[in-house]
Amino acid sequence: PHADKLRSLFGWIVPPCLRFIAKECRAMLNVGITATDEITRVRALMTMFDTLVIARLADAGDMLPLWVENFFVFALVWSVGGLVDGASRVKFDAFLRALASGSPPRGYEAAEVGGCFGEPAPWLGFVPAADGSTVYDYVFDERAGRWTLWLDTIHESDLSIPAEAQFSSILVPTLDTARYTYLVDTLVSSSKPVLFVGPTGTGKSAYVQKYVLSLATDKWLSIFINFSARTSANQAQDIIDARMDKRRRGVFGPPLGRKAVVFVDDLNMPQLEEYGAQPPIELLRQWMDHGGWYDL
Repeated sequence: PHADKLRSLFGWIVPPCLRFIAKECRAMLNVGITATDEITRVRALMTMFDTLVIARLADAGDMLPLWVENFFVFALVWSVGGLVDGASRVKFDAFLRALASGSPPRGYEAAEVGGCFGEPAPWLGFVPAADGSTVYDYVFDERAGRWTLWLDTIHESDLSIPAEAQFSSILVPTLDTARYTYLVDTLVSSSKPVLFVGPTGTGKSAYVQKYVLSLATDKWLSIFINFSARTSANQAQDIIDARMDKRRRGVFGPPLGRKAVVFVDDLNMPQLEEYGAQPPIELLRQWMDHGGWYDL
């Protein structure tokens, strides 16, 4: 039954959302709509849903139908609708709520009768509609079985600043730190790569660096790389290889019992080569797509 529910959700909601994002929304920094195709956004949805549900499957019990439905909505918001600007988020929120209520806007009437291959169904629980809030302001709390505001997930202990803290290292918890740390942790914990984008000077590096440094050192090996215009693929490979242990002939990895997390800052900096590619990024793509690279 859960497979049927998921198939229906995908067929009913995803196609009209993809169309609305492409026609009515603006991308953040021209990333996402112009540079990311629909297949990539749907794959991101499936990856996010997979990490949210599979990791918690053993604890679901009778809550599984509620979790499947609500984690799907959460994953949809942060994949298909994740790379749009602030004004577009408000529009996408209104559109998603109209779609979910069975009253799609003009031009999207097909969704009312099931869209491509799914059937509209009543929700076991949907994102609340509080004044001034959007679907981007809520996270699904699986233990309570309901949606809660991101700001309510910040505990008083998170607001304390150690007396010896350096000024440059202080990061005050906000709505953004709460949701981006949650998203990064969800994906990294499931060994999924994360690309964190946004305008210059908005604290992206600080968010990720603080998260990586907070990981337990007995379970994680942290590797930090700063790309520049002159970074080569060989340099990137050498930095990572130098931190690895030899497992057996031709196979290297972090020390046994630990996982490696690689934080690459300024990913877009390497200069283009003759044919328009950026070799250090292509090397990382090879690693993510094929699970390794060749010995230099």
